[in-house]
Amino acid sequence: MDYNSIIKDYSDEKKDRVVELANQNIISMRGNLYHNNALNYFFQLWHEHFPQQKQSKQCNGCRKAVCKFFHNVADHIVAERKVPELVEEVKSVKTKKPKQKKKSSVKTK
Repeated sequence: MDYNSIIKDYSDEKKDRVVELANQNIISMRGNLYHNNALNYFFQLWHEHFPQQKQSKQCNGCRKAVCKFFHNVADHIVAERKVPELVEEVKSVKTKKPKQKKKSSVKTK
């Protein structure tokens, strides 16, 4: 799934809301609960993007799938914002190690 195609029409406010609600939902899920506002918003967005894929809030697997998807979208948004400037890669020059003298296996008396 290409997350860029999902978030290309999102405003900055909408992106901020997805990230904020995903963080709130992750905190709520530590207590085995879903954040109600996050769940409703994620299902609303899901039905906007994928109207042919019906998901129900009453279905445990559906809730997990939709939340996981939008948590990944939120991670993508955060990663997209933190992309550093492109820096030219400098390849290091490998130096050859000097060859060591082999020890002779012949014993001398």
